[in-house]
Amino acid sequence: MEEMVASAVVQEAVSGAVSFLFSSRGEKASQEELMERLEMAHMRLNLALERTRMMPITIMTLFCLKKKLKDVSKECGDLLSRARDRQQMVPSVRRKIMHTVLPSFIVPSQDVLSSSLVGRFERFVKEADRYVRDVESGCSLSHYRFLSSPIRHLLQGKGLSYDMVQGSKAFSLLVLTGYMEEYGRVAVLKFDYKDRKAPLKNCELTLILRIYESTNIVGITAKCLRSLGPQFKSLVEDATRELTQLPTQDVSYFDSVWWESMVKVTTDWNPDPFWCIANGVNKPCASNIISSELTGRFPQEVLFVRFTFSFSASEYCFRSSTDEARINAIKAWPPPQMKVYFAPHLSFGFHDGSSLRQKEEEIQTEAIDCFIRQPGMTEYNMVWTSVHGIVSFYVLKQIAKTRRAAKRRR
Repeated sequence: MEEMVASAVVQEAVSGAVSFLFSSRGEKASQEELMERLEMAHMRLNLALERTRMMPITIMTLFCLKKKLKDVSKECGDLLSRARDRQQMVPSVRRKIMHTVLPSFIVPSQDVLSSSLVGRFERFVKEADRYVRDVESGCSLSHYRFLSSPIRHLLQGKGLSYDMVQGSKAFSLLVLTGYMEEYGRVAVLKFDYKDRKAPLKNCELTLILRIYESTNIVGITAKCLRSLGPQFKSLVEDATRELTQLPTQDVSYFDSVWWESMVKVTTDWNPDPFWCIANGVNKPCASNIISSELTGRFPQEVLFVRFTFSFSASEYCFRSSTDEARINAIKAWPPPQMKVYFAPHLSFGFHDGSSLRQKEEEIQTEAIDCFIRQPGMTEYNMVWTSVHGIVSFYVLKQIAKTRRAAKRRR
């Protein structure tokens, strides 16, 4: 009886092992087929990204789609790598039989691929094909004919310049453009406003920004000027008025030159090109980004802002000194120069706990106080950091020209 039971158990085990081996062969064939489909999907995703790598993207939504396809391609490549590693770890026949004979030790199937999983990437391939068609149609020159003149020329890689002199006032605007694969069409804009009769109204504004079909470059520049803080209000009013009244028919266009230094500034001040366009196209920054005082000041396209101006030291010296002789000496100083650097999308990962408005209100007074206490010091700087965005302030004490030096120059 015992021999019959033992024989039956062995026969059942052998039968189960054979059945397992045949089913395993079928599963292996299925895994190989899925592997081929996944490899094809990965190649097609990479092909779409490679074909459009140097094509100028002029619509923000396409940047969001590009980011998604890059993430999917990476996910597909990682899965493919794991599947290949799994394929090389084929269990021995003996272990398969042991799993069949001892069902309590059977390990669940660890196959990496499934039809539904591979099908997901194949669906993304169709989206990638549509993405390529959308980018290619956007690159057609005829596509720009419906856009306003300035943005049409800038998207086509042209530069822009405008100069105006009227009495004591001089106004200039220069825009250089270039294309960077991860950032799209990027412009460096320099706006310069000078008034010989009122030197304290002189200011310079430099912007680095992405440009899309919907970009109003004059409007963005004006908004950046207005976003500099209430203490700069009177300073930028004249400059903003001149800018918004810019006669576009008098603007000159030329073949733009894109220098390596511009690329470096762009990448240094905005190292992650997709940081703020991963989600929420119509929001200043993506919904997964922690907001700060700086986030809402500038449009999402703006990567970097530099604002330079001069101010009267006497307006701030009364807060720093009560010595009349010292105050008179300060009044004789040439107007100190101040430079403010805004990086709306750069982060050191922490907040210094202070208010940006407070820093802007304190910087000039603190700089004058420092120059009074340390007469040999000619530069004072302060940095404001947040989780999202940083600002750097620099106040430069100008050296008064002596009469002797003036005679030597003559």
